[in-house]
Amino acid sequence: MATRFGQFGAFMMARALLVVGILVLMLVVPVYLKKERENRESEVHRKELEMSRGPSTNTASAPAVTTATPRPIGHGLSLALLGDGRMPSDVAHLGCHGEPAPQDRPHRGGCNPLQGDTSCRTVLPVLCVRATEAPMPGGLDAARGVWAGGALGATQPVMGAVIESEAAGSARCEQELGAGWRMAGLQAGGSGAWALQGQRGPGLTGHTRYWVHAADQKGNCWDSGG
Repeated sequence: MATRFGQFGAFMMARALLVVGILVLMLVVPVYLKKERENRESEVHRKELEMSRGPSTNTASAPAVTTATPRPIGHGLSLALLGDGRMPSDVAHLGCHGEPAPQDRPHRGGCNPLQGDTSCRTVLPVLCVRATEAPMPGGLDAARGVWAGGALGATQPVMGAVIESEAAGSARCEQELGAGWRMAGLQAGGSGAWALQGQRGPGLTGHTRYWVHAADQKGNCWDSGG
């Protein structure tokens, strides 16, 4: 009998403790939730007050914000293969009046070395040259184009605006065609017409124009200025 009363007493004690624990939770949880709500409301009020005051007028410590002006999309010089039945098959001849003709800013129906003739948004191959000190073959007329002194080739087509310098064009030539290749260029004061002659190399096909560097004029995608 004593054992039964002892078990009953232990049960009642555990039950009482459980009830007390539940009552404590019922008191503590609402207080905690109320405190959290007050903290959130206080934070919202603080942010609203900051916004109502506007931005800080203390500009002495704020760094100056400068906006870079984007370079305008300009025009670049381009050449195209000239159809000439008298030219040896292993020689490439590219000039201002090759086909297709430039469409954007031509000069007298051909290339425009002074200002660039083709929008730099256009995607064209880069004309490349690799000097080999090869002499001009007999029968070629130097007045019809500068002899490149080596081979002429071309890269895969690229948007002209990507070519930000002659060095960038030459790097593309070397990357795609190999060591020794660089971007082909012409000078207004050079001998011959605005044309190039050279040994036919890789990548040259018809029905397209090629980006060329205007060495002493602002007719390139990186310096034509629009």
